[in-house]
Amino acid sequence: MSWSITELARMSGVTARTLRHYDDIGVLTPARVGDNGYRWYEREQLLRLQEILLMRQVDLDLPTIARVLDGEHDRLAALRDHRERLLAQRDRLDRLVRTVARTIADLEGADTMPDDELFDGFQLSPAVLDELEARSPESSKPYFDELRAGTANWTEQDYAAANEQTADSERRLLALMLAEAPADDPRVLDLMAEAHAAEREVLVLSKEDYCNLARAFVAMPELRAHLDARHPRLAEYMRDAMLAYAAARMK
Repeated sequence: MSWSITELARMSGVTARTLRHYDDIGVLTPARVGDNGYRWYEREQLLRLQEILLMRQVDLDLPTIARVLDGEHDRLAALRDHRERLLAQRDRLDRLVRTVARTIADLEGADTMPDDELFDGFQLSPAVLDELEARSPESSKPYFDELRAGTANWTEQDYAAANEQTADSERRLLALMLAEAPADDPRVLDLMAEAHAAEREVLVLSKEDYCNLARAFVAMPELRAHLDARHPRLAEYMRDAMLAYAAARMK
């Protein structure tokens, strides 16, 4: 018996668009494609989709799922690797919870939170990169690969120095925003140029990709939350400053 993509979508709860995407990336190919371009699925594909959905329940990414199903990657090893990423993510979330709790206590006057603890949990680390990649489109994978290659030999001190440099740039950008400097103000552009030079040591982006990153600071909740912790308008200002810098100084 065969099922059309519409019938499979109705049975499984997976949208037809997602099923087409699974076909495009080779995770779930239909049993056959008709002359009219319609995709048809049989029991073998239904069972494979069931396995895909089970592994998606534990947040395994699609490339890993494909390797597991095709016998190129051991499922137990994949789950163990994923468990380590989840544990690292849990540790970061625990730090975020503690940070929020301390901030609430600070605002209620019950405690005074040291300035250097205000952004605990937002620091760049291999675990944070894993989490961001898991929530990013598949097309972003080459950039994360390059970023990991660029930081492969980093020590804890290197990460700390990079985080402090980023924090310093954000503080200076916030000061310019509060001073009502336009996003294309020369002082803002100079600051963006300085930050961009530091970024290029580990990740080289085209003008288009740099602009996409600028928009991600507003569109991606994880990135936006980091800037919102400093000021509710900083994410938009960061985006506008990066776009202005790209327009004025990038080829």
